Amino acid sequence: MRKWAVGLLLLSMGCLGPKVQTTVQEPVVQQAPEWLYYDVEPAPDVPNARYLGKFKTTFYWVVEEKDYPKSRSVPLYDQKGKLVGRFSRSFVRDFKREAAARLRDGRCISYLKKANRVLIDSRFLGVNGYKLTELKSIAVDPRVVPIGAKVYIPQAEKVVIHGKPLNGIFRAHDIGSAVKGKHIDVFVGAKENIQAFKSAGMKSLGSVDVYILE
Repeated sequence: MRKWAVGLLLLSMGCLGPKVQTTVQEPVVQQAPEWLYYDVEPAPDVPNARYLGKFKTTFYWVVEEKDYPKSRSVPLYDQKGKLVGRFSRSFVRDFKREAAARLRDGRCISYLKKANRVLIDSRFLGVNGYKLTELKSIAVDPRVVPIGAKVYIPQAEKVVIHGKPLNGIFRAHDIGSAVKGKHIDVFVGAKENIQAFKSAGMKSLGSVDVYILE
């Protein structure tokens, strides 16, 4: 057999034989399950604000004497020891828990827990002399949120009260014995306003994003 014929035969066998893979296959990367990222989800971008994280949410309100029995079994005294009036046990119990109440005659009273006395004023008392504003004041743990700080809660922008949406901005004007760590307690004024927060997704013991506006 001629040499050229042998070479042609070898060439044809090389073309028709098994091919050698010359490209490198990329390794398959397994994605981590989504639940691993739940606690490290990036915070929304809010200009000129410092993100503090997720906070537990609760609410406190004005206790209305008109909603309680007219019994006169429990006395309440002002700072000078003068009798403010006698009230039903259920009213006094709820007043001491919420620390703000409105009497039948329209007077606003705040509970001074340490003295076990009542302060009568035109507005409800917070901490450090601050006066509470419904839907604007919150109670905080001062170790986490400074008293007087302006706080932004984006979820609150979905809350609509009497046809008007809130702007999500609150002031840290109060503290509470049960408000510890990453926990805010929103002063809603009328108790029925809580339903508007729930409808917007801000449920009691739920979680919200909290920012301090610089």
